[in-house]
Amino acid sequence: MNPLARPWSKCWSVFRWVGLAAVAPALWACTSRTLETPDTIPSAVVVQTVTQKIDNNLDLLFMVDNSSSMQTMQQKLLAQLPAFMNILEGLPVKPNLHVAVVSSDMGAKSDNVIPECSRYGNQGQFQVAPEGACTTTITPGDNYISDVDGVANFTANIADVFQCIAFLGSSGCGFEHQLASIDRALGADGIGPPPSQNAGFLRPDAYLGIVMLTNEDDCSAPDGTTIYSTNGYMQSVGNPDGPVTNYRCNGGPRGGHLCQDNNPGSPNTGYAPPPLVPPADASGDPLMLQLSACKDNDSGSSALIPVSKFVSDIRALKSDPDGQILVGEIIGPPTPYGVAWQHPDPSTAPASALNELWPEVMHSCGAPTDEVLNPDPSTTVVTDGSFGDPGVREQAFANGFRNSLVGSICDTDYSQSMTAIAKKLGQLLQPPCITAKLQTDAMGYPACSVTETLTDAAQNVTSLALPNCNENGDVAPCWTLEAGMNGCTGQTLKINETAANMNAASENSTLNCSLCLPGVPGPGC
Repeated sequence: MNPLARPWSKCWSVFRWVGLAAVAPALWACTSRTLETPDTIPSAVVVQTVTQKIDNNLDLLFMVDNSSSMQTMQQKLLAQLPAFMNILEGLPVKPNLHVAVVSSDMGAKSDNVIPECSRYGNQGQFQVAPEGACTTTITPGDNYISDVDGVANFTANIADVFQCIAFLGSSGCGFEHQLASIDRALGADGIGPPPSQNAGFLRPDAYLGIVMLTNEDDCSAPDGTTIYSTNGYMQSVGNPDGPVTNYRCNGGPRGGHLCQDNNPGSPNTGYAPPPLVPPADASGDPLMLQLSACKDNDSGSSALIPVSKFVSDIRALKSDPDGQILVGEIIGPPTPYGVAWQHPDPSTAPASALNELWPEVMHSCGAPTDEVLNPDPSTTVVTDGSFGDPGVREQAFANGFRNSLVGSICDTDYSQSMTAIAKKLGQLLQPPCITAKLQTDAMGYPACSVTETLTDAAQNVTSLALPNCNENGDVAPCWTLEAGMNGCTGQTLKINETAANMNAASENSTLNCSLCLPGVPGPGC
C-alpha cells in the first residue's frame, strides 16, 4: 500500500488559476510598477504567497504516542531519525532548529480507576528524560533540542540526541489525547500560555513542523468530560455510553466518529455514530459491521473536542499558515472501518458482563490478521506486532493544512514517510517554484506585481508595493525572479531587502503574475 495519502512534489508549484481569457475577460494582469490595472490582454494569473526566510528558523514538534501498544512502532520511528535529520542538516541553507517531543498522555478524568491514566497526564510538557540505556541528551535544564547559528545545546550527533529523547516508552494513558497534547504544548488552546518547560520553543517567524506517530485515533475531550467514567452505571454494554473502553472514543452516542452503514438490510440512512449493539445487518462470527465514509463527529453530540478547533488553533499561530506549517502523520489508515462484537476479556470485565458482547473498532491495518477488517489485498498486514485503528480524526486534522503528509503506522519501516516529511520541510524553507511561462512588459520584464507584508513584534502590519529591481537600479526593497535551484526547473522570487525590514518579526510577499496560455496571444508570449 502506498504509505503516503498525499504525495509531495519535487518542485511544489502552488499556482491558483484565477480565470481564463475565453471566459473571464474582466481579469487583467498586474505590472511590476504599480498595483493598478494595466492595459494588457486578459489572461490567467498566478498568485503566490511567499513567506520570506529571515532567520531560516524551523520549529519541529514530534507527538509520540506512549500508550501500551506503541513500543515496536516507536522503535521503527527511532530507526529513521538519523536519515530524517541528515536531510534537514544537508539543506543548502541549514535551518536554525528547535526540536521537541511531547507524549499523547493528557490523563483521563474518571470516576473509576484507570491504572495507566492519571488525572492530568503530561499536560503537553516537553519530554526530555532518556529512557532505558540511552544517555545522550541535551544540556541539563533544557527541554528541547536547539541548534541555532552554530550554537547547540548538545555535544553528540543531533540524530543520536533526538533518538534519546523521542523514545517515550509505553506506560502512558490509553485514552490518547494526541491533538489536545499538541495544542497545549504550543499554547494554542486558548487556556493560557504553554507549560513553563516549553517556553522559548515556538518562535514567531519560524516555520512549524508537527509530526505525529500513533496507532489509535485521537480521543481528546474537554477537562470536565464524563466520557471516561461509568457515571453511576455498571461496567456494561447497558451503560448509555457503553463499557469504559477505547470504543467510547469512536462510537456510541457520544463517540468521535460519524459513519455511513451501506450494508444490505441496514435500517440506517445518512451518518450516525458506530453502534453499541449489533444492528440487524451485522454478520459473521464474531459479529461484524463494515462502515464507510467515516468522519469527525462535529454534530454537537460528541463528547470529544471537534477537530476543527484544533485546526483553527494551530493555524492561528502563524500569519501565513498555508506557507509556514507542515503536518506529517504516521497513523492508522482511516479505512477500512469495521466494528466487531465479542465477549469481553475476563481479566478486565466484571463477572456480570462476561456473557455480553462488547463492541470494538477493528484494526484498519496490522496484525494479528483475525482482528483486521481486510476487504482488499492492498491492506497492509505486518508481522512485527504493529497495528493501527482508523485514524479518522487525525486524517481530518491533516486535511486542515495545505502542507500535510499521511503515512501508515503498519509500514514495515517508516523510511518513505519520514523521508517525504523531511523533504517537504526542506521545500518550506525555500521559495515556491514558478514553472509556468510568464507574460512580459514592454521592457521585457516579467508582468508581475509584488506586495510585501511586514509584521513587527507588536503585531503591527504594514503592506508595501515593491518595484522590480531591474527597473529601480536594485535599490532595496525591490524584487526579482531568479533561476530556481534544488530541483526547481523554473524561477523563484527573490527580495532585495532593507536592514530595517529584515528586523520585522515576520515577512510575507504576495506575487501576482500574468501567465501565457497556449493559443492565447499576450505580451512576451
